[in-house]
Amino acid sequence: MTRIGIVLSALVLAAACSVKVEPGVSRQLAQERSERISNVRYELYFSIPEAPDAACTGTVTVAFELKGSGPVQLDFRSGMVQNINCPSKTPEIRDEHIVLKGLPKGRNTVTIDFTPEDAPLNRHKDYLYTLLVPERARTLFPCFDQPDLKAVFSLTLDIPEQWTAMSNATAESQKIENGRKELHFADSDLISTYLFAFVAGRWEEAAFPDGIRILYRESDLAKLAQLPEIHRQIRFALDWMEDFTSIPMPFQKYECAIVPGFQFGGMEHPGCILYNDRRMFLSANPTDAEQLSRTDLIAHETAHMWFGDAVTMRWFDDVWTKEVFANHFSAWMTRPLYPEMDFRLRDFRSFNLPAYAEDRTAGSNPIRQQLDNLQDAGLVYGNIVYDKAPVVMRMLADTLGTDAFREGMREYLSTYLGGNATWPELIDILDNYTSADLKRWSHRWVEESGMPEYPETDGLPNLDALGYGYYPMTPAALEKALSCVVSLPEACARLSTQANLYENMLHGRVEPLRLADCIGNLLEVEKNPLVAASALSYLADIWSVAGQPFSIEDRLLALSHNLALPEQIRLQAFRSLMHVFTRLETAEELYALWLERAPWLTLSEDDYTTLALELAVRLPERYELLRDTQRARIANSDRLARFDFIFPSVHPSKEVRDKVFASLLEPKNRVTEPWVLESLRFLNHPLRQDEAIGYIIPGLDEVREIQRTGDIFFPKNWAVALLSGHRSPEAAALVRDWLAANPSYPPLLLNKILQAADPLLRQ
Repeated sequence: MTRIGIVLSALVLAAACSVKVEPGVSRQLAQERSERISNVRYELYFSIPEAPDAACTGTVTVAFELKGSGPVQLDFRSGMVQNINCPSKTPEIRDEHIVLKGLPKGRNTVTIDFTPEDAPLNRHKDYLYTLLVPERARTLFPCFDQPDLKAVFSLTLDIPEQWTAMSNATAESQKIENGRKELHFADSDLISTYLFAFVAGRWEEAAFPDGIRILYRESDLAKLAQLPEIHRQIRFALDWMEDFTSIPMPFQKYECAIVPGFQFGGMEHPGCILYNDRRMFLSANPTDAEQLSRTDLIAHETAHMWFGDAVTMRWFDDVWTKEVFANHFSAWMTRPLYPEMDFRLRDFRSFNLPAYAEDRTAGSNPIRQQLDNLQDAGLVYGNIVYDKAPVVMRMLADTLGTDAFREGMREYLSTYLGGNATWPELIDILDNYTSADLKRWSHRWVEESGMPEYPETDGLPNLDALGYGYYPMTPAALEKALSCVVSLPEACARLSTQANLYENMLHGRVEPLRLADCIGNLLEVEKNPLVAASALSYLADIWSVAGQPFSIEDRLLALSHNLALPEQIRLQAFRSLMHVFTRLETAEELYALWLERAPWLTLSEDDYTTLALELAVRLPERYELLRDTQRARIANSDRLARFDFIFPSVHPSKEVRDKVFASLLEPKNRVTEPWVLESLRFLNHPLRQDEAIGYIIPGLDEVREIQRTGDIFFPKNWAVALLSGHRSPEAAALVRDWLAANPSYPPLLLNKILQAADPLLRQ
């Protein structure tokens, strides 16, 4: 060894001894381990009882190469350790780590018997699924829980005999004895810990000749008839990505499970992709937006096989790179499936509008954020990552041109396939394909926060919907926009002009009721479903801001009955009406419609369930009738469980609702996060905000625990569900007082609260 090599090895060993043992996974610890540890393998065994309240047990054997000798920290949070077998001198368990002291240089093997936390197992009555992104693998089993220590996983599951299971690799053997089934899976591909996954339970299965396998729990025959179309879209996405990248699908299989009440739209575990059932199984007569949403979701998760799974960020400050690639390529690959669709319109609606909703707030953040500890990695996610970043990526692709962009991305993939990469490393590659100063461009759009504000204009700005930002307009320009938006010939221009008017309204340049009237007039003649969907959303937002109905009920009722409009626009208008009606006569009309089923619209079971909930708020004396009648209409056991969870949140008794809210403050009652959020929204319904104002402070106080025990989108979504129904000065004062009383609140978490509170604090 050279003298320099000896010095570097000494520095590595010194760093190993000096890394502080602290909760989470600090960047310093991750960097130290990536220098010293390699060739990681996990052999995992889980025994899962059929009863969801009985404890699971597990054993992990971790094998790895250690550069130099010395202590090694394994990550394990909150679970119980029964036994450790390793060369370590008296292992120490503290601060969410197992500290192995005195390990020798070279190959080490550590075997640990443990009891995992229940949270990452997402246990239900007769099924479960793991969800470990971004750093929850350490809550399931002891591991090196960082994305740049990829590993091979060998899994064995001991489950009830009647259950089936799926994991990253194929099940290669099974043994049945005494009502139990032991399934052993082949070795996985090389993956990061957050991508390890399995599902188990009572699932039905659809297998296709090309090897694609889908697990599901749906029982509605009309929805099950959609499985061939789901498979077709998966196959299309795989073929498109293979053609674009010139790299075959990087993993041994494509299998997925469609999960009731799944927390996200989907999660890209290779070989074990999880999808949300309500996004995948569409209701009768789905709207264009709903169909496109499913197609985009499938394309997004499939793109992750290359971008995120095969090439993974080194650290979660670059998590946006995997998400922006997935969204960018999903938007690109879905175009051939919808040849009649205006994709500039689709992209503006899908990316710009949700990005504006966060970027305009005091909680805005850069696309690439500072992250010191992986325990905060979930807070990096948001609309900036998922929606602003694709706008920025389109700018980058346009700068390079289609051919140069494709070649640059192929070089990036081939260079880092099976490993890890950073955003600057991608920019270094793409720099060779353009004369533009990409580093300067990247700093402006990726490292800085906030929604760009352009000089005041006296014309109609951004009619092509390719720009991003706030465009202040002169009074004359605003008058022109308000009067002519209805007659603009291009759908993109009509939607972009609405967006500009709305942003100008938020800045006090347009009266809310004037804009509402303008949008209402547009809806009476609008034939594009995507433009209409956004217009209806704006109308509901303005209604909330204005604090009065301004004939919104009459407009929405008229739209839903207007047979000259496409049925899906009428359906969208009716769905908007369900959330905003206030008059007793409207309630009675909708009650009769709910009771007898609508003859002039095709409503889904979810529509009738939502209507029953909304009617229970307006007609509290009919609570039990609404509950019992709607409950009898629901055949699927998972949807029935959702209904039973949510419906008490609209109970006429405040005392009952208070108990429901108190139950949501207990982590054990927050297993199915989408149900929790629906319940919390109804508890804080706009028509009951006076009675719900007492939920604000305890709800905000719970956000830190929500972040610790919940999944990545839960803190922001919890705060939105808590605050979105409130518009009173008293509620705004409570939030401001809470913010003032918490001056040292964690910045990343504070951003989520500021984003959620923005509509209330603008009052």
